[in-house]
Amino acid sequence: MAAKVWFVRLRARAVEALWRRARTGNGVWLAAAIVASGLRLLARWSKRERELVYRGELAPGEQLMIRHVPPGQGDGHAVTEGA
Repeated sequence: MAAKVWFVRLRARAVEALWRRARTGNGVWLAAAIVASGLRLLARWSKRERELVYRGELAPGEQLMIRHVPPGQGDGHAVTEGA
């Protein structure tokens, strides 16, 4: 996970550097900055949104238990009462 964050920061710094060079008036750097920014936007827009599985309000005294069921060990839709 840390490698992914490092790569995202590196990519963001590279785009910033391209825009700095583009401000000097060189058309090649401007084109590169536009393309890099467009790719960044495309990556952001193409992220899959998380699915809302359950939404509700808890009354005072009620509890909520969240657990993760690894793939292949059930469908994860079973509700356990009184847990």
